[in-house]
Amino acid sequence: MSTPKARTVPKTRTIEAAEVRSQPMPLYHTIVHNCSCHTFDDVIFGLMRIVGTGMRDAELKAKEVDFFGSGIVATTNLERAEMYAARLSAEVISASGTTLRTSIRPAV
Repeated sequence: MSTPKARTVPKTRTIEAAEVRSQPMPLYHTIVHNCSCHTFDDVIFGLMRIVGTGMRDAELKAKEVDFFGSGIVATTNLERAEMYAARLSAEVISASGTTLRTSIRPAV
């Protein structure tokens, strides 16, 4: 007697499975704006502590902010960009008590 052959059933593709595609999360810039009340050290150490920027890059970003009036200090997902902006604004306080101005915008 012969053994029965196992039947293979072809996989069917559903419409949902065909349409689902992962898309990358949109990126956002965290921007620091220049003001005359914050020192270079305020900005440098804030970037190092909050964003995790190295000393050299933080110095370059502080110079960029000073020269151009603002500078992109991080490009990341929306939640992290908002967190960086909020923490930089809340935690980098000048000697006169003013907070660092920050904003976010889509990285297009």
